[in-house]
Amino acid sequence: MEKVKKLWNHTLTYVSVRTIYYLAILILLVLLYGFHDMNAGPFIYTEF
Repeated sequence: MEKVKKLWNHTLTYVSVRTIYYLAILILLVLLYGFHDMNAGPFIYTEF
């Protein structure tokens, strides 16, 4: 258990785990909402 605490307190491990966590959230959001068009999103205001 002491080795796990020591490894978790290591900066590189902490940054790596957080990076993977946030990257997974970003990928999940992209997969959930998808790509409509990478250049432009859906146009909302069509009647002016």
